Amino acid sequence: MNMSQFQEFKDFEKAGWEQRASTYVSRTQNSTGALIGSIVDHLGAVAGLTAVDLASGPGYGAAEMAARGADVIGTDFANAMVEAAAALHPDLSFQQEDAENLSFDNSVFDLALCTFGMLHFAHPERALSEVFRVLKPGGKFTFSVWAPPEDFPMFGLLGGVVAEFGDLDVGLPPGPPAEAFSREDGARQAVEEAGFDFLSFVAADFEASLCPASEIPNWYRDISVRSQGLLDAQPPEKLALVEEALIERFMEYEIDGMVVLPMPHRIVTVDKPLEEG
Repeated sequence: MNMSQFQEFKDFEKAGWEQRASTYVSRTQNSTGALIGSIVDHLGAVAGLTAVDLASGPGYGAAEMAARGADVIGTDFANAMVEAAAALHPDLSFQQEDAENLSFDNSVFDLALCTFGMLHFAHPERALSEVFRVLKPGGKFTFSVWAPPEDFPMFGLLGGVVAEFGDLDVGLPPGPPAEAFSREDGARQAVEEAGFDFLSFVAADFEASLCPASEIPNWYRDISVRSQGLLDAQPPEKLALVEEALIERFMEYEIDGMVVLPMPHRIVTVDKPLEEG
């Protein structure tokens, strides 16, 4: 793999997350933050084990593992996210790390977790190799990804509205396929190529209360670098139509003044063989 491939995507993602740490926290506590426990469940008993949380963001995963007794360190490539996580969880350790080039020694962690971070990596196969390297033999890794766009209203609706009223081709940096791990065959192939033993692929769902429909355009900007880029690159006359249509579409999901949306996701669990090869 040419490591310069998708570098523009990586730089774009990093710059975007450096800018939105505080708003991301406020927007995700009732969505991503609320479903972390069910993902950590797939690691099994974690008490007394060493763990690393990759693409930790606000530190939801690290905090959940720590609450269950793990000795955990949270990592993120955006320093603003590291600072936000440390402020939210002052008793835990967080540090800036590139998941594709971790600074840790070989075979130092019993567990690894990555909740919804894989789609933000320019080279997810490199991140898988790094997790394999830093896990001890027999160590377990669980990661989660969103369902494919056709099964996921949050992104399916945005793409459909922009396609109808705006322009999908706005020159955003190309990246690896966002749904690469959302289907079992693709996930299995990727983890096995990295050396892992495949344990499970679970389709899960969660219903999240997000915000009033009137806030949906800004909600998208706050929770996704690429969504913000897509919206803000629209010509002004098209942007107004896109935002109006988004609000109208999401009003169908409002319950008592809040958009309540299904959040289907996939949970993949693997382990590092006791003997490599």
